[in-house]
Amino acid sequence: MALLGINISGLVLGLLAILFGVFVLVFPRILRYLVAFYFIIAGVIAVINAL
Repeated sequence: MALLGINISGLVLGLLAILFGVFVLVFPRILRYLVAFYFIIAGVIAVINAL
Protein backbone atom coordinates (compact mmCIF):
# COMPACT_ATOMS: atom_id res chain seq x y z
CA MET A 1 0.00 0.00 0.00
CA ALA A 2 1.37 3.40 -0.93
CA LEU A 3 0.53 6.72 0.66
CA LEU A 4 1.86 9.84 -1.09
CA GLY A 5 4.35 7.64 -2.92
CA ILE A 6 5.76 6.16 0.30
CA ASN A 7 5.54 2.45 0.97
CA ILE A 8 3.69 2.17 4.29
CA SER A 9 5.40 -1.06 5.41
CA GLY A 10 8.78 0.56 4.74
CA LEU A 11 7.67 3.63 6.67
CA VAL A 12 6.55 1.51 9.62
CA LEU A 13 9.80 -0.45 9.67
CA GLY A 14 11.81 2.75 9.45
CA LEU A 15 9.92 4.34 12.33
CA LEU A 16 10.29 1.19 14.41
CA ALA A 17 14.04 1.16 13.73
CA ILE A 18 14.36 4.77 14.90
CA LEU A 19 12.25 4.11 18.00
CA PHE A 20 14.20 0.98 18.91
CA GLY A 21 17.49 2.80 18.38
CA VAL A 22 16.48 5.50 20.86
CA PHE A 23 15.37 2.89 23.40
CA VAL A 24 18.68 1.03 23.06
CA LEU A 25 20.60 4.25 23.69
CA VAL A 26 18.51 5.02 26.79
CA PHE A 27 18.06 1.47 28.12
CA PRO A 28 20.88 -0.80 26.85
CA ARG A 29 19.59 -3.84 28.77
CA ILE A 30 16.33 -3.81 26.83
CA LEU A 31 18.15 -4.53 23.55
CA ARG A 32 17.36 -8.26 23.44
CA TYR A 33 13.63 -7.65 23.89
CA LEU A 34 13.55 -4.91 21.28
CA VAL A 35 15.40 -7.08 18.78
CA ALA A 36 12.97 -9.94 19.39
CA PHE A 37 9.92 -7.71 18.98
CA TYR A 38 11.41 -6.10 15.87
CA PHE A 39 11.94 -9.49 14.25
CA ILE A 40 8.40 -10.56 15.13
CA ILE A 41 6.87 -7.37 13.74
CA ALA A 42 9.03 -7.43 10.61
CA GLY A 43 8.10 -11.07 10.04
CA VAL A 44 4.38 -10.40 10.44
CA ILE A 45 4.57 -7.49 7.99
CA ALA A 46 6.51 -9.61 5.49
CA VAL A 47 3.95 -12.43 5.71
CA ILE A 48 1.03 -10.02 5.30
CA ASN A 49 2.70 -8.42 2.25
CA ALA A 50 3.28 -11.87 0.74
CA LEU A 51 -0.42 -12.77 0.91
